[in-house]
Amino acid sequence: MTAASSPDQADTLRRGSFAAAGRSLPTRLRCLSIASGKGGVGKTFVATGLACALAQKGFRVLLCDADLGLANADIQMGVDPRYTVQDVVFGRTTLAEAVVHTPYGPDLLASASGAVDMVEMGNARRQMFAEELLRFSVGYDFLILDVAAGIGSNITTFLLASPEVLVVVANEPTSIMDAYSLIKLLNRHPSPPAMQILVNLARSIGEGERLARRLAGITQRFLGISLPLVGLIVQDPVVGDAIRARIPVSVFAPRSPASQCLADVARAVAEGRMSRRVTVENLDNLFHQWARYDPRAAERRA
Repeated sequence: MTAASSPDQADTLRRGSFAAAGRSLPTRLRCLSIASGKGGVGKTFVATGLACALAQKGFRVLLCDADLGLANADIQMGVDPRYTVQDVVFGRTTLAEAVVHTPYGPDLLASASGAVDMVEMGNARRQMFAEELLRFSVGYDFLILDVAAGIGSNITTFLLASPEVLVVVANEPTSIMDAYSLIKLLNRHPSPPAMQILVNLARSIGEGERLARRLAGITQRFLGISLPLVGLIVQDPVVGDAIRARIPVSVFAPRSPASQCLADVARAVAEGRMSRRVTVENLDNLFHQWARYDPRAAERRA
């Protein structure tokens, strides 16, 4: 992928190899975005933990850090990537060279924090990157994206391009309110993504289940939708130790309550009835919105 490619060349690629890639794309491939209305609820921990738990179950997983403002999935995965998605987009390396094969199972496509140059991504680059990622993803079962927290238009538009969204919520009023606001914004769209609730930092299984019922009741009353609970993760002091050690908790402490919860979430995700498969169109749209994300605007809102 080079910056010298023209829009006409990109259009030819879309009509040619995109169609071919669409025919060869396995029906098993799923794309999940991990989102939260509020920061600080452990969204990246959930994204990396879910990716590792799915990999431990034998699935091939590609984890993409789509938080262009505060990217840190590489830190929690304990790797130091030489290249990022920005290097791929701007022709400084190939996708195969940028993807890191982590020792914990998932492959990782890292992002650079505060990547303002992504705002200036042109149509040709975006289309060619989407095509390259589509071809590269053929061998995976799951494409998991760790999306920036918030309810700004850049973020919600990105999420609307995702086939599936897991909304992470913690048991605190601001998190619940922001999660509801995010769900409300996404639900307004004529074709909203398949959404599920994931409770993090619950003090007990019972507390997590009550929180999920409360949020589902609110969305049912005011939005006419009752979102299912995909799973919950209890508070566990070992999580902080694992993050500081830069080792996924399922490897750092596989018998811990948090690791067991992540394994349950991975099982529910893998067996979920709400699953939606990736298509050429929604993957292209996903990275169209990724290109439009402006971390400078996110910083101004923070």
